[in-house]
Amino acid sequence: MVIDLLETRNRPVAADAWRAVCSFLSEQPGFEGGQLLEIFQTLRPRTGWEMVSVCRWSSAEDWERARAAVRQNAELVSVLGAAGTKFTGFKMDLVDGSEYRFRPPSGTMVLVDLIFLSEERMAAYAAMWAEAAQTMSQLAGYVNSSLYRTKNLADEVKFINVAEWDSAERFFAGIHGDRFVSIVEPFKSDFALHLSRRVALYTAPR
Repeated sequence: MVIDLLETRNRPVAADAWRAVCSFLSEQPGFEGGQLLEIFQTLRPRTGWEMVSVCRWSSAEDWERARAAVRQNAELVSVLGAAGTKFTGFKMDLVDGSEYRFRPPSGTMVLVDLIFLSEERMAAYAAMWAEAAQTMSQLAGYVNSSLYRTKNLADEVKFINVAEWDSAERFFAGIHGDRFVSIVEPFKSDFALHLSRRVALYTAPR
């Protein structure tokens, strides 16, 4: 999985640039799905991210070839340059939960939770996440959750937790429960939480 965080001063222009690039990527070998999310609320922000791109590839090699093809396409390079959007990318592996569900734009909420940790605390966090996910999965409004771990341990962001809820209201009711608060207490200062909605989707041609 490749997850990009987008910084932009113009969301519509950034979204158009993403669509142009993802349309091209969707025709490349190994592309499995691409989703653009628009952030509507952030808790404990670390930087000014406005949007999130989620793309799944059959292999890291397919992704690298596709990225090189984008860089060699003068039209796409021009579109990206004109958009004035900064992409911060993470190559990730699914380590718990289920794969992210690519869906058409909708009103359901997608949580993108960036976890800032030292390498030494990663195992403890993964164990905590499993317990928290089990607890949350029993609550009304929960849909799905995925824990992705960075392929590059030098990254400050070691995990990205992606979860879907049918509404922000039910999500907030869940995280304010005593049981959940107790489970996440050791890591309560290690996250930047982004609440978002799906705004665009590309799937591989059949």
